[in-house]
Amino acid sequence: MQRLLACLDVSHYSQTVCEHADWAAQRLKATVELLHVIQRNDARAELDGAGLAGKPGLLDEVLALKAAEGRLADRQGQLLLEAAVDQLRARGVSDVELSLREGGIVETIAEREAFSDMTIIGKRGAQADFAKGHLGSKVERVIRQSRKPVLVATRVFKAPQRIAIAFDGGPSSHKALDYVSTSMLFGGLDIDVVLVGPYTDTNAAHIDWAQTRFTGRAGVKAIQREGNPDAVLPQVIKERGIDLLVMGAYGHSPLRNMLVGSTTTQMIRAGQTSVLLFR
Repeated sequence: MQRLLACLDVSHYSQTVCEHADWAAQRLKATVELLHVIQRNDARAELDGAGLAGKPGLLDEVLALKAAEGRLADRQGQLLLEAAVDQLRARGVSDVELSLREGGIVETIAEREAFSDMTIIGKRGAQADFAKGHLGSKVERVIRQSRKPVLVATRVFKAPQRIAIAFDGGPSSHKALDYVSTSMLFGGLDIDVVLVGPYTDTNAAHIDWAQTRFTGRAGVKAIQREGNPDAVLPQVIKERGIDLLVMGAYGHSPLRNMLVGSTTTQMIRAGQTSVLLFR
């Protein structure tokens, strides 16, 4: 049986993460692990950094406050998980586990991902700036370190009816296309295979190969457009009424992406649809 890791925090995205987990669990007949990670700060290190560690009584007072904050965070996390499991079970997902962990968010997700087949995470975390176009740094780090599919949920859930695969012939897009062509998650859905690039023999061969993966399957359409993927993919999503974009993730180094940009980040930032990513 497949297993989904749904990552929750106190942001608005916890609701939609649960809705995406419900959709995927129902179609895959999967179990769901609901994960909430509590981060602890070292009070002594904070005071040292501020040059206040030697002030009499201050450390004891700060430690007491930190202990109270910790108890509140534990209770808040437990309530968050209990509400989420009630939501999933009300929708018919009965096999749900709760994980309340302490540590680094990225590191803990990586640890739990080893026991899962897919990770579901919100586009931005509780501590991210909600300015338009912002992508939480922890979300990008989770995607970069993941070796399993990562479903990045938009703020509003819509059960996918038509999906698009951004296919460029590269290894990660091959992995994405193979997954879509074989997984129960996409059974009965309309599928667009979208290649953005010039009309060359190489790209024609990529499209031909992609279509062979869906031989005999109805509702599959191959689309090729010239232009920049950052501009063309959002156009296709809007024109075709795409509910979920499937693509390879971060094919280049963080430094190169910082200098020239990343299509992965751009598609998540655009917020038009949820994105299922493969490394």
